[in-house]
Amino acid sequence: MKTLALITTKPGFEDKLMRELKNKNLIVKYTPFRGILKIKGDELKEIDSKYIFKLIPVEKEGDLKDIENLILSLIKEKNPKGRFVVRCNRRGRHSFTSEELERRLGKIINELGYKVDLENYDFKVNVEILQDKVYLSIFDKNFKEIVYKENIKWLEKINKYKVRPLNRAENKIREIIKKFPYIFTNLDIVLDIGSAPGGWVKVLSEKAKKVYAIDPGELKIKKSNIIHIKKRAEEVYINESLDLITNDTNLYPLESFKLIERFLDNLKVGKFIIYTLKAEDNKVKENLRDVLNYLDSFDNLELVKVIKLKSNTKNERTLIIKKVG
Repeated sequence: MKTLALITTKPGFEDKLMRELKNKNLIVKYTPFRGILKIKGDELKEIDSKYIFKLIPVEKEGDLKDIENLILSLIKEKNPKGRFVVRCNRRGRHSFTSEELERRLGKIINELGYKVDLENYDFKVNVEILQDKVYLSIFDKNFKEIVYKENIKWLEKINKYKVRPLNRAENKIREIIKKFPYIFTNLDIVLDIGSAPGGWVKVLSEKAKKVYAIDPGELKIKKSNIIHIKKRAEEVYINESLDLITNDTNLYPLESFKLIERFLDNLKVGKFIIYTLKAEDNKVKENLRDVLNYLDSFDNLELVKVIKLKSNTKNERTLIIKKVG
């Protein structure tokens, strides 16, 4: 029986890891998040890999809205003994914090008769959230995290001696510049949504006088013409006119596209929006249709092109949009 796991790698190395694992006859899928893939196979703990950073076994997966039932089902199946702790690693945008979810799930497990112990627990309920998907496991106290320390050291060593893109996103924006050079001429002010770790703003700062980088996360690039606003896009207001808006956020399509709306009044007529659609797995056509239908509701926006870049994953498409009035 094949088992499931989440695997992490250095952002920008997803494609290399994908090719490496497919050559081992493993089932590998991208997720909407940088540096995280899903994998299915036998004896996953024994994978020989140059690019995996961490492997997280998964015993149950499903929709986030069903998390309580999934937790109860997993506990019933495994029937663990002793005291417990809940640990949540959350990626994406949610109305709750990881700590709030841990307390909520802890209360449910406590009602089954288990006692919580944050330090001297007998088993850990591990919760991995990727936007609206959840991946659950129960680990006993002797479980050791599967971390590929030599891979981490090796990739860090490579980066010391060879200049590499900050991430795969940097390759995307460079490819776009080659295909649409006219978009990037005479740029004064650019706004980039979802900038961390900085692949797009690194390149945009070479083309524009000023780049607003909106992301609560840290940037790995610092330049005098990059203004990092460490907030969510929903909390940001810009009082300047913009020559270009870019958005490569790791969110589901409509949610991501709607972040652009609040800045449309700032965008000059005749200027462009570059937007990466990151579809749910195997739903590219469906998600693209939803976004294009939504785009049709704007009288002042015109779709120029939908393209699949070489640097796009199979679930990504790049949209070029022009403000026309």
